[in-house]
Amino acid sequence: MKYIVLLCNGLTDQPIAEKDNKTPLQMADTPNLDRLTAMGRCGSVQPIPEDLPAGNEISYLSLLGYDPAETNLGAAWFEARALGVKLEDDDLPLCCDFIMLQSSHNDMIMKDFTSGQLSADNGQLLLGALQEQIPDEVTFHTGCGHHNLMVIKNVTLPDRLEPPHELVGEGIRKHMPQGEATRELVYLMNQAQIILHNHPFNQARVKSGDDVINSVWFWGNGNGKRDLPPAFADRFGKRASVITASLLMKGIAQSAGMDTPEVQGATGFPDTDYNAKVSAALKALESSDVVVLHVAAAETPSLLGSIDDKILTIEDIDREVVAPLMDAMDQREDVTLLLVENHMTSVNLMRYAKSPVPFVAYPSTQGADAVEQFNEEMVLSASEHFKSGTDLIEAFLNGKL
Repeated sequence: MKYIVLLCNGLTDQPIAEKDNKTPLQMADTPNLDRLTAMGRCGSVQPIPEDLPAGNEISYLSLLGYDPAETNLGAAWFEARALGVKLEDDDLPLCCDFIMLQSSHNDMIMKDFTSGQLSADNGQLLLGALQEQIPDEVTFHTGCGHHNLMVIKNVTLPDRLEPPHELVGEGIRKHMPQGEATRELVYLMNQAQIILHNHPFNQARVKSGDDVINSVWFWGNGNGKRDLPPAFADRFGKRASVITASLLMKGIAQSAGMDTPEVQGATGFPDTDYNAKVSAALKALESSDVVVLHVAAAETPSLLGSIDDKILTIEDIDREVVAPLMDAMDQREDVTLLLVENHMTSVNLMRYAKSPVPFVAYPSTQGADAVEQFNEEMVLSASEHFKSGTDLIEAFLNGKL
């Protein structure tokens, strides 16, 4: 038997008052998600443990079958692995995101954590300026556009740094790194702001009336451990591949010995090449027992508060991902599919949430249940309920769904 896990970000939400208390998922036209739901076994899962923060570094681990409390190395550590950055014992990796801040009367507001979905070339240009003008004991490594990596020596952080995507619309003053241990990070942020302010790239944006990329934000520290998660093949007895544009997901997968083929045109944003990702997943199924197809496109419009863009992205995923996967499964009887969300990402609040999320398994060893539509109501009306992502994945791969 072969297994496909379609892991999606940002599908579910909370009811929106000005939209007749409907969610974007309920407003979207999703015939293929509904077809899958009607044919499959449905349920809910709690991918985020109650005592851990909602975040992709937690939910991805959980839904790949690992206990995030034991494996929480931090987003930056996994991304360093994905980028091939070798870390010394005294190195601390941190995510380094270019952001757009907007002035208010007594603070700076987090306007856009993606810097307008900054291109890879422009991100590399700005990162090069930071590396050229900031001391050698700090190194920068190109990631993807706005999202990059910084490695700093001899710094220990006792507390979790808040990710910028959790702060859209908020003043940053109260969310800045606090305490003596983070003083150097604040200094580096101030240096970066000066460098960015004077950079010709931003000067040109000012002249054209565009928002400037005027700061960086550091985050992604973990629990300080460096022990790799157990290999996926050892844990489940199956070879696995992950199709993703996410450095974080790629780093987690590689740390667990999973294959991560490159996909041209995969961006992680709504402009991603869905067809290329689906094709890569089906190709990987030829050599792998388990293929995780990760589609994060609906997360960005959710966190930026764009209801209409979220609805359109959900419809794109339904048409360009779910439909061809269902068509492929209709042609073979040796594949079972699990569709699951990593965690709720609310366009209403522009935040992650810890609430349970729906899933569908098809075909199911227990047969279909009575659920007809894929939406948030499945959390209460469906047949199966799991307390962790690990429990769900174990049940799915062991033929208990």
